[in-house]
Amino acid sequence: MTTWRPLPALDEALGRRVSMRALALLRVLVGPVVLLHLRPFVADAAAGRIYRDTFHEPYASWYPELPRALYVALLWVGVAAAVAMTIGLATRVSTAVTAGVVVYNLFLSTTHVHNNRAYLAIVLVVLAMAPCGRELSVDAWLRRRRGLPALPPGAPAWPLLLLRFEASVVYGASGLSKLVDPDWLGGTVTWHRVVRVRDQVVASPLPGWAVDLLTDRSFHTYAAKVIVLTEILLAVGLWWRPTRDATVWVAVLFHVTIQLTARVEVFSYLAIAALVIWAVPATRDRVLVVDSGRPAHRRLAAVVRPLDWLARFRIEDGPAGAPLTVVDRDGRVLTGAAAGALALSRLPVTAWPALPAAALLSSRRPVRRTLNAPSEVS
Repeated sequence: MTTWRPLPALDEALGRRVSMRALALLRVLVGPVVLLHLRPFVADAAAGRIYRDTFHEPYASWYPELPRALYVALLWVGVAAAVAMTIGLATRVSTAVTAGVVVYNLFLSTTHVHNNRAYLAIVLVVLAMAPCGRELSVDAWLRRRRGLPALPPGAPAWPLLLLRFEASVVYGASGLSKLVDPDWLGGTVTWHRVVRVRDQVVASPLPGWAVDLLTDRSFHTYAAKVIVLTEILLAVGLWWRPTRDATVWVAVLFHVTIQLTARVEVFSYLAIAALVIWAVPATRDRVLVVDSGRPAHRRLAAVVRPLDWLARFRIEDGPAGAPLTVVDRDGRVLTGAAAGALALSRLPVTAWPALPAAALLSSRRPVRRTLNAPSEVS
């Protein structure tokens, strides 16, 4: 009987080489989030409010405060670096500079330190340490233009696993802290939030029944418990493969709701973007077989190629007259409408509307395994 040794197993998991495609996509998505995060600081600094704001309080007495002109310049450097990071230009340098500017600004004042900003700083620091510029980047394009060999897309899994751990900690810590807070669990906190913006809720385009529901105190007694349980569910459900897809979409709805009902700055945008790290870290492990002579097949291929940001599919030409076919990563085959629905349900942009159709048409028949097994990092 083999004895399970946790430390060697952890070392193996952290060092296993996996695809960094998800982190490359996250890098692209986080750049605009950084711009949204820095925008109010740039506006305040340009208006001369930095260091003279009533609520400015140094985080630590020894923390260096740049002169106003240098601080404004630093913020603009952060803006430029965020743009360069998104397009993947000098990716290592631009990502590190972006992380440095955000981290420096975070600890400049106690009023800057919020959980959502700390999460952004952590994501940027991990991206700065990961080789996330080898794909979806100007750097990779320039290497191809110069005829240089492409850098290997795989890398040790620890940055990906570290971000997954951090994401689950964010949900778990938030849910557990609310669970032991009677004001939160009883709905007092959410009720007060609605009371403060009651006029905006009434004036919003929400239907009357929704306004009545949100402004009903008893509703928050139950809604608060749903919020707490949802956060705990997200902390656990994302780690387990059978529940991951459903949990991802619960997370999307959860963050959209938060963004519409609370002031969380860029947290919802960042959290939704960070959901890409839960994709299986393997690329081209599904095959989409099309008959290039059929217009419907060509249209689907034309959609999949540019929108397959996580590189899930390898598109191949099949024999004339062959049905549209998808060979899934587990070696099973789908044909016809079921294949098209599955392909669209695995693309970030079209996943939401395609999921119901994929679920209804997903009757599969097993075939022999035709692809290599996916990465063991789920």
